[in-house]
Amino acid sequence: MSTTILSNDGLAGISWQQVVYNQITERKATELESETADIEARYDAKTAAFDSQANNWAKVKASISNAELAVDNGQEGIDEIKDILLEMRILLGNYPESLSPDQQRDQFDEYVDQINRIADTYSKAYNPIGNVVSTDWTPNTIAFTTDLAGNETSMTGTYVGADFYIESDDDTIWVPESGTSTITQYTVYNTENEPDSTKAEGFASTRNGLKLLDYNAETGEVTVVVDPENDPQTVHGTLKTGGLDLMQSWFYKGLDTEDGRAAALAAIEHAETMITAAESKMVGMSATVKAADLKADDAMSELKDDRSEAMRDQLTETYAAQIKQQQELQILQNTFSNMATQQAYIEQIFASVNKGPFYDISA
Repeated sequence: MSTTILSNDGLAGISWQQVVYNQITERKATELESETADIEARYDAKTAAFDSQANNWAKVKASISNAELAVDNGQEGIDEIKDILLEMRILLGNYPESLSPDQQRDQFDEYVDQINRIADTYSKAYNPIGNVVSTDWTPNTIAFTTDLAGNETSMTGTYVGADFYIESDDDTIWVPESGTSTITQYTVYNTENEPDSTKAEGFASTRNGLKLLDYNAETGEVTVVVDPENDPQTVHGTLKTGGLDLMQSWFYKGLDTEDGRAAALAAIEHAETMITAAESKMVGMSATVKAADLKADDAMSELKDDRSEAMRDQLTETYAAQIKQQQELQILQNTFSNMATQQAYIEQIFASVNKGPFYDISA
C-alpha cells in the first residue's frame, strides 16, 4: 500500500504519512510564526508603556533636580554670608588697630554689598534666598513635580539679603539700587516692573551720601540727611528693612562712636541668628527634595524591574510556544512511525501467504 508521488524531479517513492507530516509541519511553522508575532506585539506594547512611563519619570527627576540645585544654591549662599558676618564681627573687634576709620567704613559697607550680591546671585527659579522685589522681600517659591500624576511640592525660601527703603513724608520713596552702593528717590516705585517706576531728583551714595540724624526702632521713624557734604537735603519718613535687618555704616553713625559700633555689632549678632534660622530652613528644604528624589528613584527602579520581568516573560512564552510545537510534531512523527511499522508488519504477514494478486497489499 505504499503511495507513489510524482515530483518535478521524476518519480519518487514517498509514503503518504510523510506527505501529511510535511504539510502539518508547514502549517505548524506558520502557526508558530503567527503566535510568536502576537506575543512580540503584546510585549512591544508593554515595553512601549514602560518606556513612556520612564520618560515621564525622567521629567519628574529633572524637576526635582532643578529644586535640588536651587536648595544647593541657597545653602552655598548662606555659607558665604555666614563667613562675611564673621568677618564683619572681626572687623569691629579689631577697631581701630587694623584699619583707619575710613577704611573700616568702606570695608564694612563692602561686606553689606557682598551679602546682597550673594543673595541675588541666581534667578528666581533657582534662588530661595534672594532676588526678590526690593520693597516687598517676599521669598521665592521653589516648586517641583513629585509623580506622574503631576502633583507638586512647593517650598517657600527665606530672604537673607540686607535691604531697606525709606517712605518719605513727601510721598516719595527712597530705594537702594540692587548690587550697588546707591539710593534713588522715586515718586512712583513699580514693584512688579522696576523699570516702569518714576524717578524723582534725589540720588545719593550709601557709602558717603547719607547721614543718620534720628531713628526710632519701635516705630521705624527716621530722619536722614542726603548728600550732607554738598547739597544737604533732610528726609523724614519711615524706615523699612528686609532680610537680615543689617544696614551700612551710615546707619551706625559711621562707626565713629562706641555706641555706633555697639549698634553695628548687635545688628551683626541679630543677622547671625537670622542666618542660622535660614540655614535650618534650607536643611528642611533639602530633606524634602531628597525624599522626593529617593521616591522617584524607587519608582524608576521598580519600573525597570517590571520591564525586565516583561522581557523575561516574553522569552518564556515564546520558548514555551516553540517547545509545544516541537512536542506536537514529535508526537505526530511517532504516530506516523508506528503506523508505518504496523503497515510493514501486515505486509510481512500477507507476503508469507500466497493467495493470489488480490492479497498483495503492496501492489
